[in-house]
This record gives sequence, C-alpha cells and structure tokens, in this order.
Amino acid sequence: MILCGNFIESRMGKSMTYHWYSAKSVLSIIFIAVFSYSGHCANAELKTDYSRLVELIKIEDKQQPLHVFNDFENDFDEEIHRAALDHFNNHPDLIQNIKTDLGEKSLRWRLTNLEYRVLFVPEKRSEYAALYESYCQDVINDLLVMTNLENPFKDIRTLTREKPDIAKGAGVDAFLVHNLVKEFSGTYIFFNQKQKKVKIQLEGRVLSGEVGFYSTDLTIREDGSFEFVNDNYTIWQNSAKNPYTALMVPVEETLHIALREHTQQAILESLEKEAVQGLKGARKIIEDWVSVEEGIVGGLVHSLMPRILDNYLDPLPTVLVEKDLAAKSQSIKYRYLKRGIEVVVDLGYQKALHLYKTDPIRFRDMLI
Repeated sequence: MILCGNFIESRMGKSMTYHWYSAKSVLSIIFIAVFSYSGHCANAELKTDYSRLVELIKIEDKQQPLHVFNDFENDFDEEIHRAALDHFNNHPDLIQNIKTDLGEKSLRWRLTNLEYRVLFVPEKRSEYAALYESYCQDVINDLLVMTNLENPFKDIRTLTREKPDIAKGAGVDAFLVHNLVKEFSGTYIFFNQKQKKVKIQLEGRVLSGEVGFYSTDLTIREDGSFEFVNDNYTIWQNSAKNPYTALMVPVEETLHIALREHTQQAILESLEKEAVQGLKGARKIIEDWVSVEEGIVGGLVHSLMPRILDNYLDPLPTVLVEKDLAAKSQSIKYRYLKRGIEVVVDLGYQKALHLYKTDPIRFRDMLI
C-alpha cells in the first residue's frame, strides 16, 4: 500500500507557513542550460579567487555536532511529512497490523500534533567559514549593483551558537551554517468507518533538503482580512553535493527576500478578487504564486549567476548547472522554472525584474 494524499495543515491557530527554499537533491537531467553572456559585473577591481571554496564544498558533509536553532513549533512541514509517509511505505508489516486491528482493507488517516524545530551543524573550520562568508557578501554586493535592488540584510554572519538572538525591526539576518536538520514529532491517526482508531507517534530527524530558506506566515486578522508576516532571518548552508547549488544560495535567497513583497501584493489582490475567506481557500492561490516566484527568481539566477561567478572562478562545468535545474524540476513547486528562464532570457533580466516589481500578475500570465 502506498500512502499519499494532500498535505494536512496542522498549524495551531489562524495561520499557515510557506517556505521558499533551495533544494540540494540531485536527480536525473531533464533539460540542458546553455549560458551565453559577455562582460563582467559593474565593479572591475581585482576580485577574490574562490576556487578554494569550491574545493571545500566538495568535501564530504559533516553531520555533527548538532546545535538547536529554535524551539519546537506546531507547524506543518512538507519535507517531514514526506519522510513520515516513506517510513510507513517502507514498513508494510506495520500497515498490515493496523489494517488487522481496524478490520479494514484500506485505511483512512489524518495527521495531528506535528511539531518540529531546526537543528544545525556549525561551520567550525575557520578557512571554510571565512571564505563562504566573504563569498556571500561579495556576490550579494554584485547582485545589488546589477539589479539596483535595496540591500535587505542587517547582517550576514557565520552561526556558531545555539538559539541566536534575532533582532526585531527592519532588515533580515542571514545565518551561515554547514548543515541543516529538522527534528520532529507527530501523530498519525488511522481509523475505520466506525471511528475505531490506531495512533502512531513518530519522532525523528530528517537531514534537510533545503540549503537555504526564508519563511512567510499568512494570518487572518480579527476582521477576516489576510496579512503576511515575514521572518526577519534566513539560514543558508555552505554544503551541498552539487557545489553550484551551494554557490547560488546567497543570490537566490536574496532575490526571494527582495521580491517577496511583490508576490504578497499579488496574492492579496487575487484573494480579494476571488473573495476567498479562509486559509483553506487561500492555499491554492498561494501555492501557485510560490511557483511563480520560483519562476522569476530561477530565471534571474540563470541569467545572473554566470556573470557574477565569472569574477571569482573559472567557468564551472555546465553539468553542475544542469543537475541543479533537474533536481528542482522534479518538484511541482518549480513547475514554472523552465518557462521562467525562457521569459527572463527573452525579456532580458532588467526588464523581467522591472515587470515583476510593477506588474507581477502580467509576469505570471507569461509563464502559464
């Protein structure tokens, strides 16, 4: 029996969380990226050679020691849910015992009380930490010069201690770590038509497939209107099986942060237009716009990364870019990625960026 189905919201209260993130899995190649560019970034001064950073990224990941980033929160997480379903699918004897106990050939189930927290492996190798932190600052500076975007960051720093203080107010803190892990606990309730129940409590850790993330909560105010609340921090890891994936994270996540307000405005306009009145009704609209934002960001990254990296590295093997695109293309969240790349190439990155900032709905229409 294969367990599947729609994800079930388990967040307490009137809010739901959505993550825009960079995936580090490497799957089969779907399509080939061809880069064609000339020229360098605006700053022509001598740049740092980050070839050594690429060598360090290729070293096997460290998974210890684990430090706590935040407290447990009641929240749904797609990655954890997939891991739980894989656990059940890989233990058919357990599923058969549940069927026997319930006297049913097929099972109904629901997820309750899912909570998780983020753990991280700090980067304690001083050379690696210093190089990656310097690299992030350099490529973000180049990105901001090329795009005329405002700097969204208060600070970019290597995280070495548990539960960091995150200052409130304007600006985002970017924390740099070596690896990310999610620790979770959740209850899966299986039941039959007579409402007889079997509860399975799962606890464990999932090595995160996210090399960078920045989260947004959608909440409902007392008057029933919607409001977005963005985290004032982002976490990036310096390790990945594919060095290109780790190198692109600061550029990709900076673009997500910079463009999020335009995505949110488009979502609110869509919710109002369709007279949506609850989180359940809002979900489809939000998921579609998550994909749209991935489309514009992916297109910009595809156009800008070669120009930025040209200042710091010899050209990377094209196969690394192909593998990163192929990995993302396996997820429905990236269903507009290939088209997003095409649109940005056709318009040019500056015109595409301007269009998304001024009329994101028109940009979306170009993707679908």
